[in-house]
Amino acid sequence: VGNKNGLLVPSITTDNELQYIRNALPDEVKIQRVDERFSALGNCIACNDYVAICHQDLDKETEEIIQDVLKVECFRTSVAGNVLVGSYSILTN
Repeated sequence: VGNKNGLLVPSITTDNELQYIRNALPDEVKIQRVDERFSALGNCIACNDYVAICHQDLDKETEEIIQDVLKVECFRTSVAGNVLVGSYSILTN
């Protein structure tokens, strides 16, 4: 999951994959591995350049990483009763 400020990748991302992604993105875009029990981050987080909504059971540390790397305010919520907010919503700027 990402925006203009950063990109979050799951902890299962290999070093080679991470290097490939770093080489493809501008230097000002921060990339961060997230050690989270949910590895499908795009299903658990929806964001744009200003705000993020996230799964209610994400670790507090993950919420802090979202705020730090993506530079957004993060809200724990559900969408129409579904906790997989990234699967059920799209946020645009």
